[in-house]
This record gives sequence, structure tokens and C-alpha cells, in this order.
Amino acid sequence: MPITTVIFDWGGVLSPPPTPKDFEPLRQALRLDALTLQDHYWRKRDPFDLDALSAAEYWGEIARAAGGTGSPEEVRKLEVLDSELWSRFDQVLVEWVRVLRERKFKLGILSNMSRSVGGHLLRTHKWLEIFDHFCFSGDLRIGKPDPAIYRTCLDALQVTAAEALFIDDREVNITAARGVGMHGIVFRTADQLRRDLAPLDLAESLAEAKRRVR
Repeated sequence: MPITTVIFDWGGVLSPPPTPKDFEPLRQALRLDALTLQDHYWRKRDPFDLDALSAAEYWGEIARAAGGTGSPEEVRKLEVLDSELWSRFDQVLVEWVRVLRERKFKLGILSNMSRSVGGHLLRTHKWLEIFDHFCFSGDLRIGKPDPAIYRTCLDALQVTAAEALFIDDREVNITAARGVGMHGIVFRTADQLRRDLAPLDLAESLAEAKRRVR
């Protein structure tokens, strides 16, 4: 069965992983050293991305640990800085999304992402309107690699697993996607992705996107 649908992870695929420099505004706002910030940021990130912790709970705890008050105003500022960490995107992959749309593919995003970050992206990145559906863990309260989130995304897109390709930067998430019958590619670089797309007859479309960006 030919692939009709391409589903992307956000962080680590469409959006490059944040660098230490990218974290600097958040670090300065909290007045923490870089290592302490990373510890606080990731310690409870999974429950935050699953909406088991609200933004007020997650950021309030971090703010108070850093000597702040955790007030609504402080939490809102930290939410914005957090969202901006994930607001950069890979130009080649974004152009590939446009090429795929021109070729009538269905498009989705499946990401472990908090409600605050997901909402910020949808409000501020108009090009995301090109996608047919978004499956964010914060909205669904389930996340990768739970098979349920893949099935939910497929149902929303109204496609079978066999006609869908999922691209993610983590092997565990791709293994889970394959487990429900989807095609899967672990993303490292655009060049590596193009090689892995060749057996699926999609390499030329990514090459076209790369030519457009030059």
C-alpha cells in the first residue's frame, strides 16, 4: 500500500533541539546556573507534557525553587520563554511539508508537548495551518510511546497505519509506531532522512524541498 500520509514529531524534527544559547533567556529569568536549570526543566517535564501538571504547578514549582514567588505573572513569563525555545524550525523540512501538500499527502504532527507550548505554536506559526491534524500529548493526556496516541492520530487523519509514515528523533517512539503498523524513520539529519526515504519513493520530494531552500 502506498504512503498517503506523513506524520512529524515537532521537537527534534521540525524544530531543532534547543541549544544552551536558546535556554539563556529562561536561565536569566530564573537566575539559575545552566545545570540547575536543566535539572529543574526536565525533572517533571513528562507529566507537564501529559497535562498531569498544569503550567501553574510546573512553572510555579520551578520559580519557587529559584527563589521566585510562582505568581501568575511570573508563570506566564516563563511559559512564553519556554514556548520560544520550541519556536524555531528547520527550513528544509518545512519546505518539504509544502512539497508534500502540493502532492496531495495528508499531514500530521504527533508530539509530546504541553498545552501551553502547543497553543503558542498554533497561535504564532501560521504556516502550521498546512497540517490536517495535531496530536499533542497535553491535549490528549496520552503520549509517545503509548500505542494509543498513534492510533488516535491515525483515526483523526482517517488513514490506516500501513499508509502512514512517522518521523521522530527517538528510536523508542519509532519502534512503537512500527508496532501499530506504521512506517517509521528515526530522524538525525535531512541528508540521512533523504536516504531513508528512498525505499518509500519519497526521497525525490525531499530533494526538491532542499533545492527550493537554496
